[in-house]
Amino acid sequence: MSALTSRTAAITRRLASTTPTSTLSRAAFTTTTRRQKNPVEAAKDTLKTVDRKVSDTLVDGINIGSAYANKIKEATSEVSEGKVTGRASELRGEAAGKASEVAGEAKGKASEVAGEAKGKASELAGEARGAKEQAKGKASEMAGEAKAKVGEVKEKMS
Repeated sequence: MSALTSRTAAITRRLASTTPTSTLSRAAFTTTTRRQKNPVEAAKDTLKTVDRKVSDTLVDGINIGSAYANKIKEATSEVSEGKVTGRASELRGEAAGKASEVAGEAKGKASEVAGEAKGKASELAGEARGAKEQAKGKASEMAGEAKAKVGEVKEKMS
């Protein structure tokens, strides 16, 4: 009987460990409407995202630069002690290469940011022009209606 009990317990453990459980939160289902962003908020969010990417890249570059600076300091102390001269020049070359690489990345990110900002600005300018033209059209329509009403009133008075 103990063999049957141990076999049943093993099967029960295996089934319990392989049974999928739901990990959906209650917050995943909502009935409220989403707030739409206006063009200015969308532009701000885009610029914040781009700024964050650029600053992260620059921080990485600074960290890499400080790491290479420490390596160069170590190498120069060894050189001053007369230990190694080739290693210092090798580290200097690596640092210069990495610095130019990071500078290139920063320039690329900056031009990317500028391009995105120009695109967003021209998009917003186009929307503003469209709104302006729409307002002009509505104003001339209202002026025409007012003239028509004035004409009707004049006819009724005469």
